[in-house]
Amino acid sequence: MRWGFGWEMGPFELWDALGFRQTVEKMQQEGSVIPNWIENMYEDGAESFYKARSFFHKETYKPVRQHEKNLSLNVLKKENTISKNTGASLIDIGDDVALLKFTSPNNSIGLDVIQMINKSIDEVEVNYKGLVIGNEGKNFCVGANLMMMLMEAQDDNFFELDLVVRQFQKATSRIRYANVPVVTAPYQMTLGGGAEISLPAASIQASHETYMGLVEVGVGLIPGGGGNKELYLRNLERFGKETPAQLQQAARETFEKIATATVSTSAAEARDNGFLSDRDAVVMNDLFVNYEAKQKVISLYDAGYKAPAKTKIPVSGEAGFATLMLGAEMMKWADTHLNMT
Repeated sequence: MRWGFGWEMGPFELWDALGFRQTVEKMQQEGSVIPNWIENMYEDGAESFYKARSFFHKETYKPVRQHEKNLSLNVLKKENTISKNTGASLIDIGDDVALLKFTSPNNSIGLDVIQMINKSIDEVEVNYKGLVIGNEGKNFCVGANLMMMLMEAQDDNFFELDLVVRQFQKATSRIRYANVPVVTAPYQMTLGGGAEISLPAASIQASHETYMGLVEVGVGLIPGGGGNKELYLRNLERFGKETPAQLQQAARETFEKIATATVSTSAAEARDNGFLSDRDAVVMNDLFVNYEAKQKVISLYDAGYKAPAKTKIPVSGEAGFATLMLGAEMMKWADTHLNMT
């Protein structure tokens, strides 16, 4: 029924969410007719229709059939949590691979998530082959916690805002330069900070339905977690960096995607926009992205993964800056003209 109607929860999952025993007692008080098998469940002391990996069927619990590529993170979180805080959990998903799962509202990024990114990389560099950053829920990550940022700005806590931005930049840099492969598994909305976490990864295993973009300009900000630099580096991979013309093209493409807050309508378009490269892959099923990311971690580790070297980033210089400023002025005047007409 969930699949057929597009529900997030089926009828018996909803019943469990309301509380199996509490709901039966309420129905009894109201004189509702209750099926015998549910009354028997209640009298036998059952607490729910579903347990970790099983469901009630004909007086007993039977295992839920699940595709091997569908990693149930909520189940794994209950059984194999390595570390956690209010914003994220580090989970052992088997085969010497760990997974970082966000647990904040809308999988948004705050200081607690940033702390867990650093803690997770510390852990996997010592004890695991690598790290997957993957989530469950409606969207992969809708970006930074803007309400927290707004409240800090309203209170003139700009020192704390600067600290958060610097900590986020350091965390995304650690994703890029970790000694073991870090692979991200984005799906659905992967916006702002969600994209900034994905871009520095050793590989991205993106769902076909991935809507990725650096959208901060839309709320009056610029990407603060390293997204400008990471998108530019990926464009350098696309266009090359041997000539001034190639550097200018990479800079122009990066500037346009950020200035217009471009969001892809699919993973294929994310590749066209420069967010995905040849080292990344597209997965057709949202449910399989974490599994494919895990397999990519193992593959990279077995191939003798080495972190990228820290090198200087080539830029197009004053001429390139002048070209970008001209583009910005043209966008400004075009917008003014449209508003006037």
